[in-house]
Amino acid sequence: MSKTISPNRSELLKLKARVKTASNGHSLLKKKRDGLVMDFFKLLENAKDLRKDMILTYISAEDSLKKTRILSYDLELKLYSKTTKGRNLIDFQSKNIMGLSVPQIKSEFKKRDLIERQRTVYSSQTMDETIKHYENLVHQIIIVAEIETAMIRLLDEIEKTKRRVNGLEFNIIPSLIASEKFVKLSLEEQDRDNIIRLKKIKAKLNKKD
Repeated sequence: MSKTISPNRSELLKLKARVKTASNGHSLLKKKRDGLVMDFFKLLENAKDLRKDMILTYISAEDSLKKTRILSYDLELKLYSKTTKGRNLIDFQSKNIMGLSVPQIKSEFKKRDLIERQRTVYSSQTMDETIKHYENLVHQIIIVAEIETAMIRLLDEIEKTKRRVNGLEFNIIPSLIASEKFVKLSLEEQDRDNIIRLKKIKAKLNKKD
């Protein structure tokens, strides 16, 4: 330490400023980390509820499909699936969480015109209900995918912020404080040496008088 730091008052002022800056940065990063953790657990609770709803929708869709297969011919179902013009439009955007950009997925399902559906192939009520269930399922899958992707991004950012907090707390700040103490002690020792030297000089001068 003594080989790399010049023990002078200018260096002491620099070290004090660096300790203050590092401490402020440490405080801000801790607040950011805590905020990210809170946002993560909010998303986690939301994701749990959405996953439950998605599973229920999937079960309903599967039950509805079974009923449709019982009431309709397989050929009819194949023809219906091939002639459908419904499509899911997905728009990828982003939103900000604690300074972190996370994906925001917006979807819009464009349904086929009912008249055209009836014209191309016979459409039963159970078939329409099945379609609605699966359309809802696709929409819910997209929402869950958005939230879980955001959670992955948040976890990654939490880990990065945690490493920076720990680096400041256990490495950089203690090292700066130790350097500051070293310079202080060195300056105090220099002051004592100067006082002793001045006393000796004064004593010599007094002897000459």
